[in-house]
Amino acid sequence: DYSALLLAFIYTATTNLVAGAQEADRNEVGKPRTSKTLISAIQVSAYVGTALGVALFLLSKVLLKAMMGKQGQDMAVLAPALRYVRIRALGMPAAAIIGSAQAACLGMKDIKAPLIVLLAAAGVNLFGDIMFVAQKSPWIGGAAGAAWATAISQYCAMAFFLRWFMSKAKVKSSSSSPMKQKKDDDGKKS
Repeated sequence: DYSALLLAFIYTATTNLVAGAQEADRNEVGKPRTSKTLISAIQVSAYVGTALGVALFLLSKVLLKAMMGKQGQDMAVLAPALRYVRIRALGMPAAAIIGSAQAACLGMKDIKAPLIVLLAAAGVNLFGDIMFVAQKSPWIGGAAGAAWATAISQYCAMAFFLRWFMSKAKVKSSSSSPMKQKKDDDGKKS
């Protein structure tokens, strides 16, 4: 779970870059710098998250054995831990994008959207835990079930954030239409 903290540098940079772009776009129609910065941050997060997920997936056995010491030799302990880590590695691209999306919201001075998105994702995770953890299958139940629930909730949160960004872009573009600007130029309220 702490592997996502390796990406904290991306989140910090995203907050700062989006805040700077937002300031530069203060009077710009359509906020082109902010949009470009946000898209770039999400793309970088996707690439880095995928690379980290692949690395975790491929190196999970070696890393777990190093962390577990002598217990790492016991397959009764290693096998479920290995399944858990590998399933969670599948969610790493989404985790990276979620972190950058949350950081971008903070850069845009929006704390409400991340709260709503992460609460919804927590609900999905809880539902997944209830559905999966009690299953008897070693690939769906127990610790693996908890890992699936978390990975699914991460992809849901990613989708929620992307949908929110798209709806925000549509609202901004419709509020900056030429007709509205003409009314504003004429001194009328829009």
